[in-house]
Amino acid sequence: MTLQEYITMQYGDDPYWFEAEVGAPYHALRINRCYNNAQYLKGAHKVTRREDMLYKGEAYQTKKTLINYVKTVLRFHDSYLLGKPVTYSGDEETIKTINDIVRLGGYDSIDYEILDRVLKFGDAFEVIYQEGGVIKSKILDCRDSYPIYYNGEYLGFIEHWTDAWSGIAYFNVYYPNYTENWCNDGGELHMYNNAINVCGLPIHWHNFNDEDYNFGKDLLSDLIPIMDDIEDAMSKLGDAVYTLSMNPIPVATGQRIDSSIPADAVGYVLNLDVGDFKYANAQMDYNTINLYLDNMKKWLSDVACFPSVFSSNGNVANVSEVSIRMLFHMASLLADENKKWLNRGYRERLNRLSMMLNMQGLGTIDNVEIIYNYNLPSATAETIANLHMLKGMGAISVETIIEKSDIIASKDVELERLKAEQKEAEAKMEKEMQVMNNNGGSEEGNKGKDQENADKKKVSK
Repeated sequence: MTLQEYITMQYGDDPYWFEAEVGAPYHALRINRCYNNAQYLKGAHKVTRREDMLYKGEAYQTKKTLINYVKTVLRFHDSYLLGKPVTYSGDEETIKTINDIVRLGGYDSIDYEILDRVLKFGDAFEVIYQEGGVIKSKILDCRDSYPIYYNGEYLGFIEHWTDAWSGIAYFNVYYPNYTENWCNDGGELHMYNNAINVCGLPIHWHNFNDEDYNFGKDLLSDLIPIMDDIEDAMSKLGDAVYTLSMNPIPVATGQRIDSSIPADAVGYVLNLDVGDFKYANAQMDYNTINLYLDNMKKWLSDVACFPSVFSSNGNVANVSEVSIRMLFHMASLLADENKKWLNRGYRERLNRLSMMLNMQGLGTIDNVEIIYNYNLPSATAETIANLHMLKGMGAISVETIIEKSDIIASKDVELERLKAEQKEAEAKMEKEMQVMNNNGGSEEGNKGKDQENADKKKVSK
């Protein structure tokens, strides 16, 4: 089905069909989830809605402990998989073209942003365009993005937002071959621009989702319920420590006490003729509290695929390469899953880039492999020893050794330096050979002259 057929079927060829499309319930549910996740990342946690209370006749502001631990988890997974940029393998000329596009278009940071958006919101949308002869990409806000699917087929795309200051609503409607820009400036919805779209629809990056195969599932939603419980427990524990342990309630029996003691005072003494005076405080069950919090942190690490040693749940000292990989095993499993849907997006992007290059007569991009470089702590000496052994076996190239080495910052710069050193060594060797040849020639010439002089002496005798 084409987008035009979809418009005819759903909206009867209404010219303002996109206005009704963005209000569809299935779009509203996803956009609402994106807004909720964005608000959570800004600090709007469930614990902030705890009610205050009266304590000793005065207003008491209950603890609202915010722990933005999920941001650390998300940054870890972003950096673990794409902290080191991906590399491309294939034909040398093709790879040179791709590396130029990646460098000029800043695609290393674009890739990182895509992974970050998917982990936070489940989806990311990339628009490829050309500006000043340079191929670039921009990532659209998930809260403004409305992809159109029908029976699993990607038909069109709408980018819609409302300006907060002017109240003007904007609609960027993407058809497969062109785009239309609409707004209601002046009170009436009208098209103010249209253009040919050679790059097609925005690329939809998303991970795997059992509920809806067309859209992704964010990791953030799995972590929020656990963090809500931890924050609630820590906030209530803080209130209990303050109100029940550090500031207990005085209880007097017998003689009535009409006066009061200042709350900030220390060291007051009461002399009672009859009765008793004591403080009522609660004995908190340390073992139960500790067991609950430890288990919550463990579950959080398991669900987040986060190495427990990073959350102070383990000790590490002088471990081998194998031990490090075991510590990061869960993180590697999640990274392997993320690679599957990232590869799908990379292939789509390379197809778009190939089409753009072909239109300019610059060739095409074929048979390119994406290589990921995990940002994994490593035992450097052990890694270098393994690379040296592979080189001795003739099973690895110098370029691959450079890629796998953490000591070398830039593969391209290092390869250029090696080429320059090799040229310098060849020039030096050639110069030495030339000197040797010149010296050898002069010695032979001298020997010939000596022999000629000896022959002349014999004749004269």
